Amino acid sequence: MKRSSRFSQVLYTLSLAFLAFGLFNLAWAVWPPPTDAIQIMIPAGSLPAAPESMLFISLSEYALNISWPRWLRQGESGTLHLVLTDLDHSPRTVEQNQLAQVILAEPAIYPMQIDPLGGIQAILGDDQELLLAWEVAGEEQGSFPGKIFVSFGFYDEPTEELVTVPVAVVDIYIQVVTLWGRGAGFAIGLGVVSLVLWGVLFILGRVVAK
Repeated sequence: MKRSSRFSQVLYTLSLAFLAFGLFNLAWAVWPPPTDAIQIMIPAGSLPAAPESMLFISLSEYALNISWPRWLRQGESGTLHLVLTDLDHSPRTVEQNQLAQVILAEPAIYPMQIDPLGGIQAILGDDQELLLAWEVAGEEQGSFPGKIFVSFGFYDEPTEELVTVPVAVVDIYIQVVTLWGRGAGFAIGLGVVSLVLWGVLFILGRVVAK
């Protein structure tokens, strides 16, 4: 009886170890990544990087909010958000010669995959909010610094070209992580197998104890 009791205790201990191991793997595979964010205020009026022209001005006071995942599991993707909000609710005047602000934004995080690739051009009207989003995928493990470039665009009639004026360059940092050198799919499979072994060992322990 003592021998069977000790054996059942060993089986119970092993089952608890597999239970903890399985829950740990499953939790790692489904735990949502934390998010980093930054807010930049863009005042109305002249832009520091603009050429000397009254046409190249910020039409309003804007709040620029950018957020991105702090880390990603290898093989998974996250979302990079850019929100530009018009904070000045007073109507714009025709004398400003431009009733909508042209926005150009482009993230660069090499070698992570970004969708859509390249820059996005959009128009922000008076008293509106602009939301842009990119999907970033981490196929390689490592730490990847990057930048998000945000500019205002102005049509220059003499040259018939769109002149871009930088308003913000945001440094971002995304880490691509693994567990046991693999991604979330492997961790889920390992967790499920561990839970099955927990159940089998627990039942065997009950049988031996009886």
